[in-house]
Amino acid sequence: MHRLRTSRTALALVLVGTLALGLTSGCSTSDASTRAAASDDAPTTTAAPVTVPETIPDGTTLRIGDQLDYLKVVLAVSGQDQDLPYALEFASFVGGPPMLQAFQGDKVDAGFVASTPLIFAQAAGQDIKAVAGWAPERGLGGLLSADGSIRDWKDVKGKRIAYQRGTSAEAAVLGGLDSAGLTLDDITTVDVPITQINATLAGGSADAGLSTEPLISLYLQDHPDATLAIDADAITDRASFLIASGTTLDDDAKTAALADFTTRLVKAFAYLNDHRDQLADAVFVKQYGLTRERAQELVESGNGATEFLPLPGDIAGPQQKLADLFTAAGQIPDPLDVGPEFDSRFNDLVAAAQKETGS
Repeated sequence: MHRLRTSRTALALVLVGTLALGLTSGCSTSDASTRAAASDDAPTTTAAPVTVPETIPDGTTLRIGDQLDYLKVVLAVSGQDQDLPYALEFASFVGGPPMLQAFQGDKVDAGFVASTPLIFAQAAGQDIKAVAGWAPERGLGGLLSADGSIRDWKDVKGKRIAYQRGTSAEAAVLGGLDSAGLTLDDITTVDVPITQINATLAGGSADAGLSTEPLISLYLQDHPDATLAIDADAITDRASFLIASGTTLDDDAKTAALADFTTRLVKAFAYLNDHRDQLADAVFVKQYGLTRERAQELVESGNGATEFLPLPGDIAGPQQKLADLFTAAGQIPDPLDVGPEFDSRFNDLVAAAQKETGS
């Protein structure tokens, strides 16, 4: 296990993946549903085909839920935040649950979350749809072992594991336990925000914790006996989604603005895929406080490259499996068909932007 050196000014964060695209002129239609036989236990959707509005009226404002200014930064670094044909307002959050509360209070029009909050939104009956999905080659999360005794998922049996319920960390735990033939009954859950994982481990209240960068690097630096027991390659849940409220998608002006915003995000991340040094400096060094050496290591290991996926497409299967795990664990009351979580109206626009950028 190699030691990592980081700045003590690192921001506490919930890191994310990356985004998708849109267009302000021209129409795009797509079938907002995929169907699979019920016998295959696959998700289904029933949404009718929809059309993306062509124009953005003057005076349109789009309110975006961001995570610690991540999207704001990548738009700025790539130059995609220039000459917007609408007003853009960012609201910054740490994690999906508070963002879902903001949607419930009509404080944001769109935002981005990992897979878990989208499942909990559906379970709670919130009118929220994923309109774009993406995943990096490699995530930034991992399971910290306070004393180095945990080496893989089977070793967590009987241990106290710290993570925040209702977030992608819980998804990672459920998936990891399942891969080892274990369930939540085999561990003691210590439910704390991700920003408190390090303190929880340091205080002896948990044996291990699901965390992410730069928090992982900080903890390893300060605790020589600790190890990153399970790294990002073993944390398979890396999907992120651009989500929008039903109210937004029923509003032609906001939908047109969201299409443009999505297009810009696709182009922004395509730019960063080809300029990983700028990604390392702007996000991992300046935003998250890592050393330049560690930042370069992270982006060069594969996290800097992002793939955008049509919805629901291949992403629906893993999302359904995750929802089933939450149901089995008693975290959501009733089984879900995750198909209605997805709205594919921007698929053609995303594909066009990817083709334009060669991504």
